[in-house]
Amino acid sequence: MNAARALFLDRDGVLIDYIPYLSRPEQVVLPNGAAPALRRWQEAGFLLIIITNQAGIGRGYFSEQDMEAVHERLKLLYGAEGVRFTDIFYCPHAPQDGCPCRKPSPWMLRQAAARYGLSLTDSYFLGDAPSDLEAALSAGCRPLLALTGRGRETQSQLSRFPAPIPVFAEVKDTVSLLENPPLP
Repeated sequence: MNAARALFLDRDGVLIDYIPYLSRPEQVVLPNGAAPALRRWQEAGFLLIIITNQAGIGRGYFSEQDMEAVHERLKLLYGAEGVRFTDIFYCPHAPQDGCPCRKPSPWMLRQAAARYGLSLTDSYFLGDAPSDLEAALSAGCRPLLALTGRGRETQSQLSRFPAPIPVFAEVKDTVSLLENPPLP
């Protein structure tokens, strides 16, 4: 039996429009075309798993309950479009806490792989920040950059990575990988 594959997704700036320290459900806005694209990934057999740093909790800007309310709203909006997220992994710590889970650490990706029997080498991680790309590479996952959120700023730093990273204007553009997957 083949191991499962996942499309790991950063939350802020990828799955929802980027607002620093977003903490209220009414702030959740889905990017244009993201839901149909994620449905296509799902239909192609990929588990959709959110991997997100939420330092606002560790900094005291909002509570875990606030974050959960945001996640419920996100799942409700995507669910109405037929998209189901398998899980949400989050790091609630501030950067100075020195935790093992905060991206760019691959910890959350490895936890998801262990929980769901995933092949990280056959999985992708779509993010908008250098920490997303670094986490993907450290985990042995295929990094993808969306030019949404902080993606344009991140694009200017791509030369520091050891291999070319596919770049997409928006989440909806990633479905091209389903028709033409990159060579390993």
